[in-house]
Amino acid sequence: MIYFRLFTVMLATVFMLVIFYGDLSTVQSLLAGLCGGFVSVVAAQNNDGSRLKALEKRIEELEALR
Repeated sequence: MIYFRLFTVMLATVFMLVIFYGDLSTVQSLLAGLCGGFVSVVAAQNNDGSRLKALEKRIEELEALR
């Protein structure tokens, strides 16, 4: 759940930049990068979760062979 906190901090930073800078094309670029980063973090976490489940299943299979 740490990525939600990070996402919130980044989103707040973008809004601060909108207020102080105000250029729409720059803000759109920042938002695109922010969303892309968020998607990659979530995908990496899901990949780790599936690897962990596969490892647990393999351990159970090996214990069953004993």
